[in-house]
Amino acid sequence: MVSGLKEGLRALLAGLGTIIALPALALSAWGRSDESFVWGGQALALVPGAIGNAARAAFYVRTLAVFEPGATIHFGSYFSKRGARVYAGAGVGAYCIIGLADLGPRVRIASRVSITSGLHYHGSAARGVGGQDVVERVTIGANTWIGEAAVVGANVGANCIVGMGSVVVQPVPDGSTVMGNPARRIPSAA
Repeated sequence: MVSGLKEGLRALLAGLGTIIALPALALSAWGRSDESFVWGGQALALVPGAIGNAARAAFYVRTLAVFEPGATIHFGSYFSKRGARVYAGAGVGAYCIIGLADLGPRVRIASRVSITSGLHYHGSAARGVGGQDVVERVTIGANTWIGEAAVVGANVGANCIVGMGSVVVQPVPDGSTVMGNPARRIPSAA
């Protein structure tokens, strides 16, 4: 009986989240631009608590390339690129901005983390054709933890730890712990 009640409450929460997400979904579908998508995500980022988490999930499951069940995105956080992929059990903390990224299964991201769309997205001498920003997909491997206020601009392997405040500008191999600015590999104690 208790499990049935829990499932009923989850369904109710998901339904309320979908209702709250409807205006953002309509704008995103109508505009079809990155700007309308980002606006919808930013508006829903301001909805607090469990209902906000449900509203963000309802929005992103319908607008991102992949947003699997069990993934969560908390208050103040949003995605800036529709092509992002978020796999089952991944969790994004509060006040994060995620660009074109793949968040593997069970990735955990602390608060105030930025995952850019590569290292050359926000202006550089490495501009693409016609002076456009270079957008690159950043992949975070399964079971990886990204610490508070980290900035990630390069791929991070599976089963890694990125220390708080770290700036990742080089790929991080599977099973590594990195810290610092720029992030450097910390030797294992084993």
